[in-house]
Amino acid sequence: MVDDGDRSPPLLFEVLGPIRVRRHGQELDLGPRQQRLILALLLARGGQPVGTGEVISMLWGSSPPTSAVNIVHRYVGDLRRLFEPDIRPRARGRWLASDAAGYRILVDEQNLDLLSFRRLALEARSAVAAGRPDAAMVAYTKALDLWRGPCAGAPELLAEQFEAFNAVDQECTGVASDAADLSLLLDGGRSLLCTLRRVATHHLFDERLQARLMMVLSGSGQQAEAIARYHLLRRKLREELGVDPGPELQSAYRRVLQQSSPQENEGRQRTSTPERHREVAPPDRGLQTRYDGVTHTASITVGTDDVGPNGHVRSSRFLDYAIQARWAALADAGLSIKELASAGVGPVELDVSIKFLRELVLGDEIDVVTRFEYPSPKIVRLVQSLFRRSDGVLAAIVTSVTGLMDIAERRLVDNAAEVWADFLQDLAVVDLADSELDKA
Repeated sequence: MVDDGDRSPPLLFEVLGPIRVRRHGQELDLGPRQQRLILALLLARGGQPVGTGEVISMLWGSSPPTSAVNIVHRYVGDLRRLFEPDIRPRARGRWLASDAAGYRILVDEQNLDLLSFRRLALEARSAVAAGRPDAAMVAYTKALDLWRGPCAGAPELLAEQFEAFNAVDQECTGVASDAADLSLLLDGGRSLLCTLRRVATHHLFDERLQARLMMVLSGSGQQAEAIARYHLLRRKLREELGVDPGPELQSAYRRVLQQSSPQENEGRQRTSTPERHREVAPPDRGLQTRYDGVTHTASITVGTDDVGPNGHVRSSRFLDYAIQARWAALADAGLSIKELASAGVGPVELDVSIKFLRELVLGDEIDVVTRFEYPSPKIVRLVQSLFRRSDGVLAAIVTSVTGLMDIAERRLVDNAAEVWADFLQDLAVVDLADSELDKA
C-alpha cells in the first residue's frame, strides 16, 4: 500500500453493491458494460490474479469472438489509463498488473470495501470467540454498513449468474446471518432489523438468512410480518423452484407461531371513538408520532446512519421509514401487530415503489404522512409515506400495494379491504387531495 501522506488512498473501490470507483470523492465513469465487468471481476477476486480465460468466459460464455483476447487487453489498458491518466506505455501501473497468471488489481482493505468487510467480519468472529459479544456486534454492524447490494450490481450487468460474484454474495449473507444470531442474543434482534431486512430483500431464496430475519422480526415484536414473510417465501419457492421451505425455515416459522399466542393480547381494550392527540411510546429510532384521529404523522430527523457516501439519504432508509411509519399508525390507532397474527391474518407486501422528488441530507427534519386505501376487495393499498421536509417540500413518495394473508388457509383473504378496514376502525382514512399527488 502506497502512503500518500494523509493516509487516504487516492482511489477507493466499491464492489459490495453497484461497482464504484472514487478519486478524492469524485466518482469515475467506468466506461462500457464489458469494461465495468472486467473491473468488477478483478475486485471480486480481492486482488488475486484472474486469468484471461475466466474474463472471456464471463463476457461471452462459450461463444467468444476471435478477437476476444485483444478486446480484453484493450479494456484493461483503458482502465489503467482511467486510473492513471499520465502513465507511460509499458510502465508498471499503481493499480493494475498483468503477468503469466493473468490480470490483478493492486488493492488492500484501505481502498477496497470487500477487503475491509472481511477484516471486520474476522474481528467480529474473533470477538465472539473471546467472549466479547458487544465488541463483536460493533464490528458486524460496521461490516454490514459497507454492503449496498448484490456484488458489483451483477444482476444488472449479466443475464446469468457468475460464480465469482455469487461467492461474494454468499459470503456477505453468511456474515449477516451470524450477526443476526448474535443480535438475537443481545437485544432480540432489534439493533439489526433494518440492516437484515435490507440484505434479505436481495437474497430471497437464502433460507438461512430468511429464517434469521423471521426470528429478528418476531424478537422485535413484529410477528405478523414474520408470519406473512414465511408464506410469501413458501409461495415463491413453490412457484419458481418447485420446492417447499426447508427445515431451517420451517423451524423458524414454528418458533414465530409460538411467540404469537393469543394470550399475549389479553387485556387489550379498544374504544369506538379515537382518542385525540394520544401520547404513545415512540417506535425504533426515536420516531415521534402525532395522531389527531384523522391524520397520522411520524416525524424523523435524518441521522448519520441514514446517509450514504454521496451525502444523500440511502434508498433503503426510505423503506425503513415507511415501514416504521405504517406500524406506528396502527399502534396509535390501538392495533398491535401481534393481534393481527392472533386473529389469523397478516399483511403481505405485493409491490413497493419509491418516487424521489427532492434530495434529503443529514439533519433534515421530515414528516411521514400515512394513508390507507382500498382499491379492490382483495387489495389494501397503503400509500405509506409522503415525505415532507420541515420547509414543506415533498421529498419522496413510497407506495406499497399490500394484500392480507389468511395464515391458516395460507392464501390471500378475499375481502381484504373489508377485514383491514375493520381492524382500522379507530383510524380514519387520511384524506389527501389527488391533485397533490399529481403535482408530485
